[in-house]
Order: sequence, then structure tokens, then C-alpha cells
Amino acid sequence: MPDRPNLLFVFADQLRAREIDDPRHPLITPAYDRLRAEGTRCVNAVSNCPVCTPARAMLLTGQYPLANRVTVNDVPLPEDAVTIGSLLKRAGYRTGYIGKWHLDGVPRGKFTPPGPRRHGFDTWRVHNCIHDYLRSAYYADTPELLPVPGYEPEFQADLCCNFLRQQSEDPFCLFLSWGPPHNPYEQVPDWYQRLYPP
Repeated sequence: MPDRPNLLFVFADQLRAREIDDPRHPLITPAYDRLRAEGTRCVNAVSNCPVCTPARAMLLTGQYPLANRVTVNDVPLPEDAVTIGSLLKRAGYRTGYIGKWHLDGVPRGKFTPPGPRRHGFDTWRVHNCIHDYLRSAYYADTPELLPVPGYEPEFQADLCCNFLRQQSEDPFCLFLSWGPPHNPYEQVPDWYQRLYPP
């Protein structure tokens, strides 16, 4: 293994392990199956506070909510928090975050400008918190809200693939954070729904 491996974190809101790994709930997941076979899978990971904002803050800081000061939803992660993004950026990594952030307080739809509130992530294709998967939007480096063409998770996966294709001597750390299967559950393209019997 290289001294500075590439890191790709892929996670989704409210996705329980049994929905992917329990044969009684067979989901069609060829990309996940390949990632699982070739990557590292944390089978015993437990969120001490399985609520969106505190869980994300724990993931980025490695600290319990009382230590990182994010104990409930919509509380911003303090700018002085030490995160995996800031540490790896300092170590020469290319850093990126794509998808749902939910770490910048309220209002949920506000722009997070480049700087300390991005906690070390340079590539930024994020909405703080939106659950409109068929008519979504995101921010990059300007306060212009950009529309997401099509189904949000597919578009975010494409953005992730674009990031991974970039050539660089430096290793990377990329977070891909999908909103679904968080409700509203009916916001799924018809062709996905037709894959499974009602």
C-alpha cells in the first residue's frame, strides 16, 4: 500500500447496512459490489449519534458530538474544528466534497464560500441540505445555485467520476455524500422503481 493512499468515502443518508448486505433485501448494486470487493468496508461502524449533522461532524472530525460541539441538526461545524479534509489538504492531498453537506447551519440552502467553513475541501459541489432529488441544485465556488440535470445521485456520481479522472501526482481524498434513501421516498426515477416489484 502506498504511504499516501487515495481515499474515497461514499455514503448515503439513512442507508442501513442490512439494505445492502442482507440477502432478504436484495438490491441491485453492481458499483457498490465492486467497491466492496476492491476497497475497505467498515462492517462494524456505528454512529454514536445517528442524526444527520452530528453524524457528519463525527465522521469528519473523529470526535463525539460533545467534543466537536455539533449535538443536533443545523448546528454549524465550528470553523476551528480539525477535520480529515483540513489535515489531508495540509499533507498535500487534493480534497473534494460532493453532495449533501449539512454542516453549515441555517438557512439550509445557503452558500458556503471558499474558506474555513469548507473545512479543507477544495473541490466543492455541494448543497448544504436539500431533499428534492428530481429537481435538485448545488453550489460550486460562487453563490450561483446550479441546477442538477436529472436524478441527483446519478449526477453526483458523474461529478465524482470526473474528479477521479483528473491526473495529478498528489493523492486525493474525496467524499461523495448522497441524500437518498432519506425521504421523500417517492422521488426516484420510474425506471429504478420498475426494477423491483411493488
